[in-house]
Amino acid sequence: MITSRVSTDASYVQPPARVLFSGFITASIAAYLLLSAILAIFFPAFPILIHLLVIAALYAAWRWPGRLIAIILLLAPFLPLPILALKAAKIEWAVVFSSLKELGMLIAVAVMAWRVRLRLGFLDFVILTLIGWALLVSVMFPNPSTLIGLKDDFAFVISFYAGRLILLNKKWIKSGLWVAAVVATLGLIEFFWVGPVPRMLLTGLSDPAELANSYTATGFAGFRAASTLGGPLEFGAFCTITLLCFVTFYRELPRKYFIPATLLMGGLVASITRMAWLAFTVCLLVIAIRTGQKRRLLIMAGIGATAALLLIVPYLGLEDFIAATQQRADPSAEGHTADLVERYSFVLSHPLGMGAGMVGPRALEREPKAQHVESAYLQIGMGYGWAGILLFSTFMVNVLVKLWKDRSNFGVAAFLVALAMSIMYFFSPIHESFEVNSWAWVLIGFGVQNSLSKAEMR
Repeated sequence: MITSRVSTDASYVQPPARVLFSGFITASIAAYLLLSAILAIFFPAFPILIHLLVIAALYAAWRWPGRLIAIILLLAPFLPLPILALKAAKIEWAVVFSSLKELGMLIAVAVMAWRVRLRLGFLDFVILTLIGWALLVSVMFPNPSTLIGLKDDFAFVISFYAGRLILLNKKWIKSGLWVAAVVATLGLIEFFWVGPVPRMLLTGLSDPAELANSYTATGFAGFRAASTLGGPLEFGAFCTITLLCFVTFYRELPRKYFIPATLLMGGLVASITRMAWLAFTVCLLVIAIRTGQKRRLLIMAGIGATAALLLIVPYLGLEDFIAATQQRADPSAEGHTADLVERYSFVLSHPLGMGAGMVGPRALEREPKAQHVESAYLQIGMGYGWAGILLFSTFMVNVLVKLWKDRSNFGVAAFLVALAMSIMYFFSPIHESFEVNSWAWVLIGFGVQNSLSKAEMR
């Protein structure tokens, strides 16, 4: 009787199902790439390339979600300027391209949340309630920009949960300081040598007067630095949060890290952003009191003030700017104050708000009838009413309270960054800036999760 060799040969080993599945996946990928190459011959290559990039990003998010978050954070400070150039060139896919960073981080966060099964608490209840309320109000008052308006207002929440799910260490801080130093160096080159010309060329402007008002300041003849970010406000905020990380960790870092700290301090000055200066000063006072270094703070403050008055202010030509600020004769500051009062009255008269996509600087770019506002808190209030601003304020306060209890370096750094962001939110709707908020809220989220984990252990 003839029998099959498969059943009688003892040397034959049946491949496991996992090997067969891997082979099937490899063959499918090869076939898909071949099909894409063939289609690219007969059809436009760009849609096919984007399709491949999306699939590759989805696979990377599933396979290496933490690394994908790290790559997005690495690239985030360098993306705003190219995106502005694409929008100025009226390239149709520019908006889609600008949203890929938020989408990639959202998918990575969803994958990690599925694997880790994060335990939710009061903070999560508040922020998720705010998002639910914002969705309800936006359904009640829909407009063509509703979805992108929701993305602008709540993209920082994605970074917050990314921080809750990943594990930060000092390598992240070290790498972040060097990346931030590159951004600061580009800002200093822009401020001292090249001016706004590269930005004007990229955005298609021919007259410096066509630049946004945020690039100039009363009493200052030059242009404020913005580096690769969306504007001087974002650049100042970015330098502030990274400097606060250095201030917290400087004792554990080699001396060479004073180089990026010096560059970041220069970038903070070159941004000529008062809200960032105020936030940084307040945070220095808080960390000095918290760590019992009041005497050292006074000495450092005295040295810094002397250097600023005798060297920095005269060299940069900021005498008139400082004088106008002290005498409250700055039209920009006066206009800002008047805007805050007017928008506060608007919030009081609109208890339900007007929905997403109709408030803020980005909404104004899409819709001429949108409302201008110069505060993140008031933007949330104008968009989502009394409940919106109450929930957002409650969330910010509880984040600060939660982080205040953590005395580890990461806890202190997260508290300082959260405090700085909460201060700057009063003066600008920079919660829309992904490049700033991604860095800030990943650290804040990690600090919150650390604090919750310690509380559970106790």
